[in-house]
Amino acid sequence: MEKSPPSYSKWKIYSKFYYQPHKEFLEVYFSHFPLVSFDSLRERVEKIKEADYSLLRGLISAFPPEKIIGRAYERCRMIVSPKEEPEVYLFIGFFSPDGFVMEFKGKPAICFGLERFKDFRLLDILFAHEYAHFLLNSAKGKVRTQDKAKWLLVSEGIGTYFSLLAFPGRPLSDYFLCPRAELNWYQANEKKIRKIFCSQQFTSQQLIDFYKKGSPAFDLPPRAGKYLGFQAVRRYLTQGGKRSMGSLLFNKKLALALEL
Repeated sequence: MEKSPPSYSKWKIYSKFYYQPHKEFLEVYFSHFPLVSFDSLRERVEKIKEADYSLLRGLISAFPPEKIIGRAYERCRMIVSPKEEPEVYLFIGFFSPDGFVMEFKGKPAICFGLERFKDFRLLDILFAHEYAHFLLNSAKGKVRTQDKAKWLLVSEGIGTYFSLLAFPGRPLSDYFLCPRAELNWYQANEKKIRKIFCSQQFTSQQLIDFYKKGSPAFDLPPRAGKYLGFQAVRRYLTQGGKRSMGSLLFNKKLALALEL
């Protein structure tokens, strides 16, 4: 990398060597965070200290994420091949989730924000999960507004179960990307979760909020609904007959017909 004059501010360095070369991607990404302004981004950049990223630099050097993802992709496409190979973006966004799928240049792209990773132990599982979402987003058909909460639960269940198929033999909590105690709560409270998400007492948007934020009023933690989606997918795929993960990934109508 070209050396910058000492007079350069961190923001100028960031803008010249990182933001401007990847401006198209980063602008689309930051558009999903309306509360993130250039002022808040500049403030975050100016506070950067070398020590903040020393662990990440060492981690990437010892375990290049590109290689982990490349191997994971080969495993995933052996289960279900994509109609078009996914583009994968690794970046540091300061505000990013660990993994997600984002619409970019008219098609879904798999993205990983690396700043929060302490290790890459679950990176292959996380890739498999997001690969499933990539395939789901690539499938034809729209999800009606009233079905969006169910689609959220089912699609998360598909991603979770797909990662189990790609990398069998791991602890079940790894596929849920959560601590074992959290999974224990899901399992012990399955009836309670089902009562909330399947009672038809709430709007689709309320259920989406329950999923993302949880609900102290109902003693419900975030993401609990994923367990219902996982169980629905598991039941479907283990009942025998001509049932396959591919059929769920490429048929939104079939996926939405799963019984939670």
